[in-house]
Amino acid sequence: MHTTPCMHNAGVSDDLIKTRRPIRCPRCGFEFNLMYARASACQGCRYSVTGCDAVRCPRCDHEFKLNGTGLTADRTASKTLTDYMSKIMNDYFKDFGESPSR
Repeated sequence: MHTTPCMHNAGVSDDLIKTRRPIRCPRCGFEFNLMYARASACQGCRYSVTGCDAVRCPRCDHEFKLNGTGLTADRTASKTLTDYMSKIMNDYFKDFGESPSR
């Protein structure tokens, strides 16, 4: 992603940058980013706030492991990223008074 140096200079974390990188669904080929998937395909799933290491395609609903997407190098990095995404989702639910397990 060519905006990474500018984003780093602005104080944007590596984890946030990774959530914007494209992921391609292995089933249908749809390209999307992790933030979009969590906000749309994972909406209402209680696991989206507990460190889920899966990605769900917003188009075909296929679920696959984050570790195989190229966003993370290993399981430790995958866990760090999923914890980060869970925090974002928890903060969203808290801010808007919603429950993650609808």
